[in-house]
Amino acid sequence: MQAVEINVPEVEETVRSPTDALNLVTALLVALGTSLIVIIFPDVFGGLAIDLNEIFEEGSNAAAEITGLVLTIIALTVPLVLVVYFVWVREFRRLATIVLAGVVGAIATALSIELLSMILGTSIVTPERGTVVVAETAYYPYVAAITGAITAAAPWMPRRWRRVAWTSLAVLVVVRLLLGSNLPAELVLALALGAAAGSAVLFVLGSPNRQPTGRQIVDTLRRTGIEPARIDAANVDARGSTPYFVVTTSGDRLFVKTLSTDERSADILFRLYRRFRFTNIGDEPAFSSLRRAVEHEALLAQSAAAAGVRTPRLAAVGRIGDEDYSMLLAQDAIEGRSLDSVDPEVLTDGILTETWQQVAILRRAGIAHRDLRLANVFLDNDNTPWLIDFGFSELAASDLLLQNDVAEFVTSSALLVGPERSVRCAIEVLGPDSVSAATRRMQRPALSGATKNALQERDDNLLEQIRAEIANSTGRASAPLDRITRLRRPVTRRSAQPSNEGES
Repeated sequence: MQAVEINVPEVEETVRSPTDALNLVTALLVALGTSLIVIIFPDVFGGLAIDLNEIFEEGSNAAAEITGLVLTIIALTVPLVLVVYFVWVREFRRLATIVLAGVVGAIATALSIELLSMILGTSIVTPERGTVVVAETAYYPYVAAITGAITAAAPWMPRRWRRVAWTSLAVLVVVRLLLGSNLPAELVLALALGAAAGSAVLFVLGSPNRQPTGRQIVDTLRRTGIEPARIDAANVDARGSTPYFVVTTSGDRLFVKTLSTDERSADILFRLYRRFRFTNIGDEPAFSSLRRAVEHEALLAQSAAAAGVRTPRLAAVGRIGDEDYSMLLAQDAIEGRSLDSVDPEVLTDGILTETWQQVAILRRAGIAHRDLRLANVFLDNDNTPWLIDFGFSELAASDLLLQNDVAEFVTSSALLVGPERSVRCAIEVLGPDSVSAATRRMQRPALSGATKNALQERDDNLLEQIRAEIANSTGRASAPLDRITRLRRPVTRRSAQPSNEGES
């Protein structure tokens, strides 16, 4: 087997992972939600506890004794699994980390239950009296400690050991509920705070870096039938992924990007932020698996190519390693440069018109690119435009998303060639109706981060100039701007103009 030249940076062992940040936020929200339900709707969890207890009381004493024995064994097994594993692999530092997570989880749970008791004014109250059950027991901190320890240990453990630990904890919780020994609200609170403690410790001290090494990328490409001869880190804009250039033994040049769970989690956090801040932006649901995200991009790239769009051929999709922590997507590399790195003098009307023709093909196929910034339009060595990066694209797209594509590329191209040329070429290909309708989306919140940053660096009200140029060229009044920001700034007399209504 031919040796491969690998020119990529070394991967650090640990990182502050966005996945841990996402898990921390989720766990804290669950804990907060549970506490609010306990305080505001006392009968919800209390009634559930009574129902579970009545179900179990129908069983025999022998069954209760057997269940108690099983419970005791499981309670001892969960922490024992963690200790045995990390002693076996001589990772005493990791063992200290999970102990820290367990202690933090236990303390947080004990304090939270005590605080709830103070708020309710009682420690144990039955649902019949119209309040909530808050049991005084040391068992809830114990559950939180186990949960925190497993959360902190899981990223460092093989899948089999993780399954044993999480299954043991799940059985433990279920049995305690059925026994009536513990109450649903407190168990949920303990589990959430334990997970929050484990995630917080991981985020502060670092978790395993899921970014694949150069050797792992080579091995994955070989499994897909591609034999690499050289791999280099790529200094290109590849939002949400890590890019590489690969030369195969047959002389082909590929563009390969890897996506990890950390990058996916960062994207989820970004989408959730947009959901909170903006409305009517047409984003897809925030939560989807890494595998689904990669498969989605591959499907959209192939769909665009089948429709006649000039886009690189998909060469391979592969999973890196034995678990779905990271994946890669390989395409033919384009010899050229993206529009964000070309001299504006290179962009003739012919190139702009041909680019708009590619956009028109997408529109006829009902595909919204959703990221038509300058970095995603490539010019090859013959100055022929290509559309790349369909990671955010959508099939059977709505008119709103199609209008967003027009607004994005009219604005981004105007940054290079000015509003007049940008608008003229767009109208020549798409027609006045389509371009005029897109003015409702020509506002900063609807544009990509790169385009917004470029606009921020200018001081010439480019968006207003574009809308005015479209109105002048089409003879149609600009469409009213969509309301996008959930919270608008107060409108002053100086800025109270219809053209600024939707901007943040």
